[in-house]
Amino acid sequence: MGKIRTMLMKHRRILGPAALVLAVAAIFWVVNSPAVVGVSASAKELPIYCVQREDKTVSLTFDAAWGDV
Repeated sequence: MGKIRTMLMKHRRILGPAALVLAVAAIFWVVNSPAVVGVSASAKELPIYCVQREDKTVSLTFDAAWGDV
């Protein structure tokens, strides 16, 4: 146990940044995995322009998306 502790103290300047790089790589891997991307991606729905009705009806709608949603 003493050898491991001595080795960790000796290489402390390398282990800290290496652990940080490993953590960032793991986060990118998890976020960009196909399972996560597949769940978060959704099909874009098209707006309804016309509906067949028997009675005379007028509808007024407002698009408040402010961008490509």
